[in-house]
Amino acid sequence: MPRRHHPPSLKRASLLSISEHFDLICYGDDDNDVIRDIIESDDYLKIEGPFSNLPGLVLAEMLEVVGEKKVLHRKHLHMLLHSQLERLSLAFGVGDVISGFTFIKSRCKNLRHLNLSYLRHLNPGVLIDLLPNLKKLVSLNLRMTLAVDEVLGVIGRNCTELLDLNISGTPVTDRGLVQLSVSESGDPQCQKLSRIVITETWISSAGAAILLRFLPNLCEFDYDNIFEALDIVNHWTIELEQRLLSRGGVRMSSRPIPIPNKMRLKTLISITDIIRTDSLQAAVRQCPDATSVSITNAWIKNEDLYKLMVLDRLTNLSLTNCDGLTLDFDVGVLPLLTVCGHQLHSLILTNFTNINIPDIGKACPVIHNIAFSNVATYELGPVCPDHFNNLEAMELWADTDADLNPNLIKQMIEFSPNMKNLLLKGCGVLTDKLLFEIMQENKLGKLSHLTLDHCHNVSFSALEYIVNMDNDLSMLRIWSCESITKSVSCQITSLIEKGNMDIYFDFYT
Repeated sequence: MPRRHHPPSLKRASLLSISEHFDLICYGDDDNDVIRDIIESDDYLKIEGPFSNLPGLVLAEMLEVVGEKKVLHRKHLHMLLHSQLERLSLAFGVGDVISGFTFIKSRCKNLRHLNLSYLRHLNPGVLIDLLPNLKKLVSLNLRMTLAVDEVLGVIGRNCTELLDLNISGTPVTDRGLVQLSVSESGDPQCQKLSRIVITETWISSAGAAILLRFLPNLCEFDYDNIFEALDIVNHWTIELEQRLLSRGGVRMSSRPIPIPNKMRLKTLISITDIIRTDSLQAAVRQCPDATSVSITNAWIKNEDLYKLMVLDRLTNLSLTNCDGLTLDFDVGVLPLLTVCGHQLHSLILTNFTNINIPDIGKACPVIHNIAFSNVATYELGPVCPDHFNNLEAMELWADTDADLNPNLIKQMIEFSPNMKNLLLKGCGVLTDKLLFEIMQENKLGKLSHLTLDHCHNVSFSALEYIVNMDNDLSMLRIWSCESITKSVSCQITSLIEKGNMDIYFDFYT
């Protein structure tokens, strides 16, 4: 059966108890009026408390547990922010940010991981004042903050050890990326940065090219027009560099910075309408170590996919056809899978007129994750027990009026004993009988997440059977399935509660 609710570990139970009796343990009193007087008079700052010598990891765990139960006020932060702390989250809603920043600046010089996400009310000047004190940071999350270009300049000058930066949803522009990666004198900075997240910013292909040009260790970069940015780097000139740097308020270095022959970039992402053949070819040449390629809605020729065949480390492939359906499975995708499929772990195919399931099974023997969406026709052969034996996650997105063959679902699930995550949408062919047949062969003992969306022919009997099976089920989502009514959902909830099962059940009609 799924995992049960169980008592917390001794460590967590201790931390929960400390959280519950925090005032008494730290300040010697649990009377609210007394504590309020101590805090308002700033006398609390004179009390060292019992935690000053705890290891940084324990302090981080205590901050997390206390933060689960209550907002971290200055009385908590004073006791828990010490020099040995290396990891801290003060994201929106966690605690008193202003007091936290005050303590961080004076005490937490050794912080390595800091999460300030969603602090949209925070003036950029506060960040500019804070970050010069945190020179040992390796991970910084500024998602959905007012981290403007000047903030990135401060990061570039001070956070030389930074490996991971998230600035998604911020007002950052190309100028900020220049200031992050190049000093005012034109010398490279922030050179250890290997991952940066920039979705929902004001960054253009020119700004992305600046990062690719001046951050040689960049591996993970989620810019969604990467082929154009790489094309700019491929045609780099001194004149272009001078023009781009001058926009950021910096000058060129007196020492020429060589352009690397290849980059360490692992991810190639594009959601643009057009990808030129020469740009795709140049990207593959510049990024031979790429492990993940995602192309969405591009009007490209089938032959262009052949350029990806030289990526001998490719493990993740996602292709979404454009409205013109310029990609054909047999002509474009299958030849690529024939060459690279033996190493693929993840395959996502969207908006195709047809795909051939036996060909995919034969070409991708070690595939772990597979997803099909908006596919008109699935070509099937006899159900083959040798295909899809290593699947851990499978998503099948279809229209409710799609004419699916039950053997499609049997082929994808019945021979996958390691299946953990399963999502089926619009699969009217999925019935209790089909599920029972599949589970006679595959007990789905590792199943942890199950989502059924608009699967109208699955009833309570099948869900009851799955919930009572010996598996790892922790999330069950039933969305708009006609046979699962409100009263049936109450039966499922009752079943979970009576069995003391630790399952998150999400239902709506």
